[in-house]
Amino acid sequence: MNELKSALKRFSDFLFCRRCKICGEVVEIDCDLCDECKALKKIENPRCIHCGCSKNDCTCKNRKNEYKQIIAVYYYKDSIVRAVSNFKNNDMPFLADNMADEIYSLIVQDYGDINFDYITYVPLRRLHQAKRGFNQSQLIADRLSKRMSVKMVSLLKKIRYTGVQHHKSARERSADVFGAYDVVDKYKYKLDGKTILLIDDVKTTGSTLSECAKMLKIYGAENVYAAAFAVTKKEK
Repeated sequence: MNELKSALKRFSDFLFCRRCKICGEVVEIDCDLCDECKALKKIENPRCIHCGCSKNDCTCKNRKNEYKQIIAVYYYKDSIVRAVSNFKNNDMPFLADNMADEIYSLIVQDYGDINFDYITYVPLRRLHQAKRGFNQSQLIADRLSKRMSVKMVSLLKKIRYTGVQHHKSARERSADVFGAYDVVDKYKYKLDGKTILLIDDVKTTGSTLSECAKMLKIYGAENVYAAAFAVTKKEK
């Protein structure tokens, strides 16, 4: 039976291109990762709880955010940029599986003693999500929910367009996202004392995650912890 499964798998890989489980690029039939992803290094301990970077790379000067702590697996560079782009823009939602696996390993390590009541995620505008067909952060959160046996709930909604954020400064981003998110009506009075895990695919300045955490806390959440697949490292 195992030989049959192996043969079927090889046949499937032959018919349908095998792809790197991190970035989604086509790889050899007997490989799980492309050469660039094989060389990736994860963010090293000790890590700053405020920005998610290794303390050797931290430039945030312990700048506090509304979330209690942030963890992330990789820096947003090299093949990780390609991974996120393929995930969101090139119709590769299957990449959420590995992203969730890697984040989950970090959660066990850093958040293992925390009892989360809910997992939620950074929302997209309805038009944006309809155009893409999915919310990438929601896909990761859904898979983490199954691994952690913690209920995933859509606690947040985006109520104002914030424009393209990629090339804006931290101050511009903070101004743009102010008042851009709200807690959905159904849960506005059901968050008292709750501990929530907030998921995003990439944390750049932390403004979006901080604004989302702020709204959750306004409506009663006691603690909000954040987790992302990647963080942007600001050069010293």
